[in-house]
Amino acid sequence: HLGEHLLLIGNQGVGKNKLADRLLMLLNCEREYIQLHRDTTLQSLTVSQKLVEGAVVQEDSPLIRAARYGRCLVVDEADKAMPEVVCVLKALASDRELALGDGRRLSASMNEGDAKEEEDGEEENGSIRVLETIRISPDFRLIVLVNRPGYPFHGNDFYAVC
Repeated sequence: HLGEHLLLIGNQGVGKNKLADRLLMLLNCEREYIQLHRDTTLQSLTVSQKLVEGAVVQEDSPLIRAARYGRCLVVDEADKAMPEVVCVLKALASDRELALGDGRRLSASMNEGDAKEEEDGEEENGSIRVLETIRISPDFRLIVLVNRPGYPFHGNDFYAVC
């Protein structure tokens, strides 16, 4: 398996995606894929929407699935994302923990158990809701693909962010 997270930097069109796919094939590692852009939000990074029988349903994003099931997440065009999105990915890679917008959290450490209970202040009846902690698999890895900074790529300088 891939030992560490991987950052590939190169000009547009040099084959970063093909290199990542070939590496994962040789390692026999399942992959998830997400392409970032300037409109990527923290919410869209963690939740996907799809149409099921005429209704919009929210499901876990490729990021959550990769972390949960020990897959490799290929993050394409990371230099195009807003700085706060890049900071979240960098924090996840280094801390192996991430609080999600729906109250759940990703964590490599499961010392606190699989779930926590907290009082739900939004409910008038004082109900208790269970907040899930999703265990990050030890096999979870990121392969982040970035165009080099500067003209003509119009992305952020990946190193200058965070």
